[in-house]
Amino acid sequence: MVSMHTSPTDAPGAGDAGGMNVVECHEALALAELGHRVELVTRRTADHQPDALALAPGVTLHHLDAGPARRLAKSTTDQYIPEFAEALAQLGGRLGDGGVDLVHSHHWMSGMAALPLARAWGVPHVQSFHSVAATPGSELSDGEPPESPARVPGEALLARESDRLVAISAAEARIVVERCGADPDRVSIVPPGVDLDQFHPLRHRAGPDDPPDWVAQTTGPLGRDRPFAVVAARLQPLKAPDLAIAALAHVPAPIRPDLVVAGAGSADFPDYEAHLHRLADELGLHGRVHLVGPQSRADLAWLLRHATLTLVPSHSETFGLVALESAACGTPVVAAATGGLREAVVHGESGQLMDSRQPEDWGVAMTKLLARPDVLRRMGTVARVHARRFTWTATVSGLLHLYDGLLGRPRPATRPTRPRRYLFVHAHPDDETLSSGAAVLALRRRGDEPMVVTATRGERGQVTGRVAARLDHDGLADCRLAERARALAHLGAVDAGFLGERGNRAPDRPDRRYLDSGMTWTTATTAGPDPEAPAEALARTDLAAVVADIVATARHWRADVLVSYDATGGYGHPDHVRCHAATAQAAAALGITFRQIVPADGPGDEALEAGPDLDRLVAAHRAYASQLTVADDGTTYTHVGGQPGTVATRTWLSSVPPRR
Repeated sequence: MVSMHTSPTDAPGAGDAGGMNVVECHEALALAELGHRVELVTRRTADHQPDALALAPGVTLHHLDAGPARRLAKSTTDQYIPEFAEALAQLGGRLGDGGVDLVHSHHWMSGMAALPLARAWGVPHVQSFHSVAATPGSELSDGEPPESPARVPGEALLARESDRLVAISAAEARIVVERCGADPDRVSIVPPGVDLDQFHPLRHRAGPDDPPDWVAQTTGPLGRDRPFAVVAARLQPLKAPDLAIAALAHVPAPIRPDLVVAGAGSADFPDYEAHLHRLADELGLHGRVHLVGPQSRADLAWLLRHATLTLVPSHSETFGLVALESAACGTPVVAAATGGLREAVVHGESGQLMDSRQPEDWGVAMTKLLARPDVLRRMGTVARVHARRFTWTATVSGLLHLYDGLLGRPRPATRPTRPRRYLFVHAHPDDETLSSGAAVLALRRRGDEPMVVTATRGERGQVTGRVAARLDHDGLADCRLAERARALAHLGAVDAGFLGERGNRAPDRPDRRYLDSGMTWTTATTAGPDPEAPAEALARTDLAAVVADIVATARHWRADVLVSYDATGGYGHPDHVRCHAATAQAAAALGITFRQIVPADGPGDEALEAGPDLDRLVAAHRAYASQLTVADDGTTYTHVGGQPGTVATRTWLSSVPPRR
């Protein structure tokens, strides 16, 4: 396959910390290693840049003339789209008939130039946005320039007309669908990867570990003897390095690290670097804040590896690749709880997500971590494990699955095929892990989309002693929410939320919060109803209402298959039994397949294995510290009630054919 990847602004691999260039470059190199040819196309930004440059066998970088040969402010670049399109057409002619099989555009400007050409060449067009414009009238981030008038309608056109849209995170996918009007069936999420050979912890690789040249010019060597935190981003208000500097002033002096701000200036904000210097001086941080400019990939890796913390205070990030690279280096991240950062950082495990944008709150969060080196070390270890989920091999595998679907269909095409969406309907947090964790992992590994909706928050469950000691009863629901979020992140499932809320409820009905029904043990291994269950409990709610909410949920998430417990609920819990009955009826009403989770020795027709994702399955079990105590070897666990269990590395599913 020969693919053309177009970008109108900066050449891939340009050496700054920007995520988009890194993504394009690594995708191209990984595609070439698999035998594909990739033509990378960008706008010439300097006179010395050659027309064509071979980056690796099978990867050629083309520089096209479109506007002046210098870096331009993002807000002024779109006026050169017609010139870029003309030069791109000429390049296509030089490549010859049949020279390109597919065009993948990165950012809206390249898409506007490339989409008409892809149609003229008779090849599919794939669009990645990497960022999406704020809608007219919405509040922009402080100091951000207004969007080009052409951007919003341009993005909407690309969302409607491109053969496929690639989002880098679930957060970006939601924006592309809601803000640009994209058909969800044509949106695919392909997360980025991280180079684990380049981004690795201290002492994890043999050989020299030389610091950047500028380190020698600082007062006292940065590193172990002089701790520092890192911000790696372009110098512009959207990335908010000013928040990191202001937060540093709220860290007590005895444990306050230096702050290294690594990133290129932005043509849109020529005075911003001077503003950051003034801010540091005004806060009494002279000599403690180092603005060191853009860094090579090797020097950025050194910084992240030797840093105590990485800070990502951006107003918005589609993913936050630097957070993932920091995790690969074993360095915890404190990041804004925005956009894709909620997927790049596992809150409380690989770092901390901040809802506040107040410097004092960030300072408190940093102080709590810096004052507990044991917590930092533990977070760093988990961060490295988390980062191993994201590889460029997996990224390119996702792209090729998408490309093959486009190239293998007859033209004119109707609609690209997409993975099947499995919606798991579970009663309580932890059921998705205990009952179907292996199935979720196996489905995700083979390219399908597992999604989990949970009916209750498990408010009436017991709590392990080590958690109860720091938790009052009213906080149990919040505890279970946090545990569920961590478990779903380990499993890689889409969090479809809770039944009865927002998109997960029947139309024209108010939000409903189903309560845990509780249970009693009728035998040593079988549960039964709790006579004291409240009226709002799931098992006591009218079955038709539960069915209606599941039907609405399945439609909202465009589910192809519904999955829940078998008729016994696994061990008889009344909420499990209710989920089975309601999900079976919902599947029948929708005319889609219902798959039951059956015991290992039951009449299942498919066994789904955790396989190479066993470590993620164990991590998901460990996430439920309020309910489970997992053995050190990760093979067994003990329920809070004392019942022993074995980590189920296989889930058996039995299909109930759709009824129409």
